[in-house]
Parts: sequence; structure tokens; C-alpha cells
Amino acid sequence: MRIKDFMKRAVVAMLTAAMMVTPIVSVHAATTDVIDTSKTGSITIHKYDLTAAKKGGVNVDQFTSTGKQNTAAEEALSKYAIKGVEFSYLRVGDVEQQSEGGKVQMIYEVPDELQKILDLADSDAAKKEGSKTYFTSQKINDKLASALEDNTATKDKLEEYMGKSGTAMSQTDASGVTSKDKLPLGLYLIVETKVPEDVTYTTNPWFVQLPSTDAEGDDWFYDVVCYPKNETGIPTLDKRVRNNPDQDNVTTADQNALADFTKAREEYTYQSTVTASKAEKLDYQFISKLPHITSSTTYLSTYTFNDTMSKGMTYNKDAVIAIYDSKDAADTTNVNNVDKSGALAVWKSTDKDPNFAVTYGTSGDNSTMQVVMTKNGLNEINKKYSDKYIVVYYTANVNTDDSVTLGDKGNPNDVSLTWKRTSTDYYDILKDESIVYSFGYDLTKKFSDDKGDATKVKFVIQNKSDNYYLVATGSNGVYHVTGKSATEAGATQFSPSSTGKLVINGIEADKYGFTETHSDAGYTLLKKEIIVNITSTKANITPTQANITGIQSKADTDSTANDGVVNGTELKNDVTVQTTAASATVDETKATMTKHGESNNAYVNMEITNQKQFLLPMTGGAGSYALIIAGVVIAGCGFMISRKNKKSAAK
Repeated sequence: MRIKDFMKRAVVAMLTAAMMVTPIVSVHAATTDVIDTSKTGSITIHKYDLTAAKKGGVNVDQFTSTGKQNTAAEEALSKYAIKGVEFSYLRVGDVEQQSEGGKVQMIYEVPDELQKILDLADSDAAKKEGSKTYFTSQKINDKLASALEDNTATKDKLEEYMGKSGTAMSQTDASGVTSKDKLPLGLYLIVETKVPEDVTYTTNPWFVQLPSTDAEGDDWFYDVVCYPKNETGIPTLDKRVRNNPDQDNVTTADQNALADFTKAREEYTYQSTVTASKAEKLDYQFISKLPHITSSTTYLSTYTFNDTMSKGMTYNKDAVIAIYDSKDAADTTNVNNVDKSGALAVWKSTDKDPNFAVTYGTSGDNSTMQVVMTKNGLNEINKKYSDKYIVVYYTANVNTDDSVTLGDKGNPNDVSLTWKRTSTDYYDILKDESIVYSFGYDLTKKFSDDKGDATKVKFVIQNKSDNYYLVATGSNGVYHVTGKSATEAGATQFSPSSTGKLVINGIEADKYGFTETHSDAGYTLLKKEIIVNITSTKANITPTQANITGIQSKADTDSTANDGVVNGTELKNDVTVQTTAASATVDETKATMTKHGESNNAYVNMEITNQKQFLLPMTGGAGSYALIIAGVVIAGCGFMISRKNKKSAAK
């Protein structure tokens, strides 16, 4: 009996225990319906380049953000990931469930400073409890959207607020991902606080609730995945050069009058290549369209130009910066008239303008110029000149010595632009160049009998295209052009060496007239001037393209997945130059052009032979015969006169 009672009691106890366990299991299974306050949450952010994705044909509108992982979006956008983006987060307050007078709703704490930024008024509050003020998500979302209508101002305020109060997440990796786990539950503000060099539009700040309700409205989940997108863009760089119109006294009216002539139009127009004589002053410029700037996160932290001039050129150290709404005005401007160009701003190095600094130096045999936007200048650019055109003007002279390279190789002037935004470990470099071409004459003077003295020969040379005469210095038949003369009287008389060699270095590609003004005694001058026409080397110059975000900062240890460059591989980031060789004609007949060092087609080869004059009766062998004949005639006449006189006397 006792055994039966014991068994009954045991069964009852087991059933009771089972009944007690059942609701516990049931409650545990339903915890996704109510928030488990003992848990923590996480935020994962995937960052993609919206601009590149659209260009790549991806329909970015097909993806919606639910807060949960979207593997389809990740696969479609994987190669458009942006590395080097920093997001900052801040837990702004608690999440509460308000129940008053039979009305139940979720409300969210927002601190005072954030209320002011979002323009949340006391009348907007759902509840005030001590120092805490709560608002509904609807009110917070509406106010945030309204505040962001003045995108830049509100973003700046939120970025500044996050800089003081928030915590930075690690920068996005090569897959564009960053995350933070073990976060206390509550309402979080997420702000993009640093971006690499090519990001133009940052994502609007947004709120995340931990945990969040899924898209179906069924459950709470604690690991939120976000897919904000960026638009990207890069600055531009265009390097150009022209002949200086001021040194040639070419007025604006003259240029307009000459506009029908190709030579005049090209000579005083900025272009990638130009031909010039030694001693000539040239106008240089590089134009850069500034990138888009939306807020302090996209501010430029570096904007630096590095200019390298070939050893045949010398900087005049007169750099001027102008900023324009468009690049059109830049085309008719140089350092002398920039004040009248309609620029939004003009900064001059000669005035020691605080907005930029210029440093001159050397790189090997070449001279260099670095133009750095200072903190003051960057502040001006960031706040005023998004998407404007910044132009650096300066002048340089072609040297009058052997440093000038003649022929197809030319005298390049390279410029690079390095820029960074707020994620300062990431940068990129654009490069472009312009080239100045100069040429020469290699003339051999001969005499028909190989006996003449070549040093007695003299030439004057007139540029028929621009109507000036060459002025040069030299000796022993080798000359370097040093200037121009408007008249023949001021022109240099070029004379060959005793071996008959006449080399003239540093002439621009134009049409020239060679006039022989003196020859050695006994030799004929040329009947008329020789017309020599040089067609300059032409170059098709392709500037570099910006690289994938952050690729310039790549280290050997970087496990970058999407940049397409093997770790440690040197980047190929050079300007491409495709040239058409120079050519020349002498009196409309194709002439041979020879090298100058490593440069092809540098000198126009010419050979001029002076013929011996015809012998005149009063000189040389022919004159001797004439004297003999004259003597015989005179003697004969005398004999006849003598006979006549004798006959007269006999009578």
C-alpha cells in the first residue's frame, strides 16, 4: 500500500513538474515577439559606390533595406565596395513603451543637443521624465528628413556633434564592410565621418534601433545590417601651354584680327603642345575641376600640385591662382590679365597670399614647382568652391643654351595632382603634361671649287609666319637663338665656321626665309631667299585616370580583394603620349631631318653651294689675252702712222 501511495505521489510530482516546465519553454520560444533586455545587438555596414555601380549597369533600385542581410545585393555590388570609409555611432537614448490613458506606443529618448540640431521642440515630445525627453519615431524621422533638406548645414552639425560625442567604427575594409557588436540596446545615430578621396556624396545620417522589428512586423532581431550607398567623383586635371602674346605685342584686337589664320589662332591658344624658339616666354596653366563637396566629412584635406619642368625651361616664379564658375575664362587669361578675367577669386604668390604656398626646387636636372593649398585655402575651397574650376597660371622662359632638347622628344612639363579627403590614409594622383618643341638648322656651306672661305659668308633669317628676324649669339658656326628683331637691321648675321658648318639651335616650327647677304670674293650670291618650312611634332596626350579608392595607399600586407592589383605591384599611372614626327621642306622639297642626342627630327639638313663667278675681261687669264690683242692693235696702228709720216716727208 505504501508502495502504491509512493508511486502515485511520484507520478503527480512528475506531472506537476512537467506542467511547470511547459510554459517556460513556450515563453522562450516566443522571445522574438518581445524585447529580451538581457541581450546586446550589433550593427554591420556595407559600403558601395553607387556611381560606379550605375555605370556598370547595376539596377541599384532593385534592392531594399530591411535591416537584415541581403546576399543578392552583396553579390551584385561586391566589386563596387568602397574601402576607407569611417562611420561613427552614438547611443542617443533608451527605447520605452509608453502607456497612458489606454494609449500605448513606442517612444525614444533624444538628448537636448540633438533635439536642437533636428529642431525638435518641447511641443513635439511624447513624454518628459526628469532630464529625459522622449519622442515618437515618426516625429524623429520627419524632423530628420526636414533638417536634411539643407543637406550641407545639417550634415555639418551632425558630423560635428558625432565628433564630440560619438565613437568611430573601424574603417571599411576591401569588401566595404565594418561592424560593431556587443552594443547595449537602445536608439543609435549613425553618421559617416570620414571618406576616402573619391567620395563626393556621403550617406545621410540615420537612426538604428537595437533591436529592430523585421520587415514582416513579426519579430525582433538584434543584428542589424545596413547598406548605405555613396556617390563618387574625381577632380580633373588639364595641363596646357601657349606662346605669350604680350612679348610679341599682340593685342586682343590683333588676335581677333588674326583669328582667320591657323598659325595665329594656335600660337596664342592654350594647348597640350606648342613650338617655341629659345629665349621665348611661354604661358603655362593647369586647370582642375574641384570635386563635389557636401559637408565637413567630404572636405578636402590635401590639394597639391607638383609641377616638373624639363631642364631646358626656367620658371619665372610668378604663379597666380584663379577660381572660375567655368573653364572658358581661363582660356584667354595669363598671369598679367587675371585680375580682369572675371574670376571668383584671385590668389597671387607675389602677394604672399595665405591661401596657397609655392616652393621651387629641383629633381635631378629638372626644376620643380609645388603648389600647396594651405589650411586657409582649403577652408575657402571647402566652403565656397565645390565643383568650381581652379586654375594655376605661371610663365617660363625657354633657355638659350644646350639644355633645350630639339626635335621630337621635346621639352615636357609634367604636373600631378594629389588630393585627399577626411580619410587621410587614402589618396589618389592625377597626371598630365604639356610639351614644348623646338628645332634647329644644320647647314653646310660649300664652294664649287672647294676654295672659298666660308667664314666670309653671312645669312639673315626671317620668320615668314610671324614676320620677325632671328637674333642669336654664337661663334665658330654654332648659334643659339636669343631673341627676335622686327627689322633686318637688328637681325643676326649668321656665318659658318671655317669648315662650312652653320648650326642654329632653338627655332620654332614655322616658315623661314634664308637670305645670303655676303659671300666670299669671287663667288656668286644666291638669286633669292631659300624658303624652309618646318612642321612641328604633334602629340596626342592622354592624362591618367583615377584609381580605385585607396589604391595609392596600398601596402604589401594589404589583403585587398577588389582593386585588381597584386599586393606589392607598382602602379602604372603614367601619361600616354602618342607623337607624329616633325618634318621639313626646303623650297617645297622634302628635306632630311637628323637627331639631337636621343631626339629624332631635330635639325633640318641643308647644303648651299656658291658657284665661282664668271671671269671678267679686266681680270684673270681672259684679261691677259685682251691686253696682248690690244697691244698688237696699237702697235699696228703705230706702224701705219709711221709709214704715212715717212711718205709725207719724201714728198
